[in-house]
Amino acid sequence: MSKNYAVARVVQYTQAGIGKAERHIERKNQSYENMNVDLSQTPQNVHFKRCEDRTYNQHLNRLVEEGTVSLRGLKQDAKVFDEMIFDVNTAYFEEHGGYDYAIKFYWEVYRFAQKEYGAENIVSAVMHADER
Repeated sequence: MSKNYAVARVVQYTQAGIGKAERHIERKNQSYENMNVDLSQTPQNVHFKRCEDRTYNQHLNRLVEEGTVSLRGLKQDAKVFDEMIFDVNTAYFEEHGGYDYAIKFYWEVYRFAQKEYGAENIVSAVMHADER
């Protein structure tokens, strides 16, 4: 049995900086600096929630227009997006049922995030099966 581990972290982004993260998260790039990304496996990724036909910034702008959020008084470089990353080593999933177990596990993570932060505050949620 391998030594298992989990990582949870939050990365904050400005409105100007979220585009690069979005391209990585949503696999919009043609190549990745992260050598752990295997684009041939990208079809195995699972989206629990998609931003649909908008970019992350377009989603934010819509929330501002609706009056749901306000950017009034914020500096140009204010952090307005939080990326929450939950990761567990691959061996853990392999020992507990593989890909199908990972999907169930991350569904529970997504439900936890919805409960803690509100479903309306989640722009996108994806399980990257194409990373090792």
